[in-house]
Amino acid sequence: MKIVIIASDIHTGGGKVVLNDLLDAAKNMTSISFHILIDARFNTINFKSNNISFTKILKYQRIFYVNKIISNLVNTEDVVLNISGLPFLKKFPCSKVQYIMNRYFIDNYSTSGLPFLVRLRLSFQKLAFSYYLKYTDYIFVQNSVMRDLLLKLGFRENMIEVIPYKNVDTIISKGNKLQETFIYVASGEAHKNHLNLLKAWAILAKDNIYPTLLLTINEDDNFLYNKILIESQKYNLNITIHSKLPRNELLSYYERVSALIYPSFFECFGIPLLEAKNHNLPVIAAELDYVRDFIDPVETFDPNSPKSIARAVRRFLCREEKLIPVLSAEEFAEELVLYANK
Repeated sequence: MKIVIIASDIHTGGGKVVLNDLLDAAKNMTSISFHILIDARFNTINFKSNNISFTKILKYQRIFYVNKIISNLVNTEDVVLNISGLPFLKKFPCSKVQYIMNRYFIDNYSTSGLPFLVRLRLSFQKLAFSYYLKYTDYIFVQNSVMRDLLLKLGFRENMIEVIPYKNVDTIISKGNKLQETFIYVASGEAHKNHLNLLKAWAILAKDNIYPTLLLTINEDDNFLYNKILIESQKYNLNITIHSKLPRNELLSYYERVSALIYPSFFECFGIPLLEAKNHNLPVIAAELDYVRDFIDPVETFDPNSPKSIARAVRRFLCREEKLIPVLSAEEFAEELVLYANK
């Protein structure tokens, strides 16, 4: 028996983290052969093992060449795990498992705010999944939200499994604790909700509360990157952007900051939530199902409301907020008298 893994477009982000963990596990399973169809940009140097072989896949080879390789590789007793952004495009004489790690592939969530070429790619991928997902034997997802979406699409419950996985990373923390410092580990897509988080920090600044916020967006995301710089300067916000943060440094921050803040509108998994949990880091997050599937945040908020996000941060920092007083009817009537005399 062998396990074939299709990872032909994975080389960065959360997909890379998940793939790294799987390859680390494969190295220890010496009795099983693994063949990985890997993105040509993925560095395989740390995963050399006698039981693991790699085939580098270029962009133009992802559709037809991948299927040709699989046809020549597999037998009936083998398993093919597909974690790429395209479903199986044909039937193979083996067990086929599709691991869906992107909600856009199966949901009608808006892609507005994404670059045109990204929207075009996602439309193609969604169309492919809508037609070809029927060729899989089992569908693995990482949370209950994704399972429920598949059930609504008519897939049988007995072919859907909620099976998330994540290794526990260990790191020796370097540096002192960072007081009143929050980190948001996310790329710059619109659904990650950076703009409402930025507005929340501006609300806090108006009340003379200036916590530090560490972001990991790519500096190539010009609109968001420049927006953050402009607003930070306008309101004197303590926001720092760490583009392409090395993983060891990220893990070190989990040990040093005050909390992870997570305002994303949706996630298929939310790896930083699990990483924060593994490092005993408090989490302030959106009150959404994908969060509650894995952790109990110390504070929650409405991700659509910058004021709600700001209030959650205030509660975490133990900064009291002035509440609006509620008058009695008699006191209200007395107020009316005052207005009549103005």
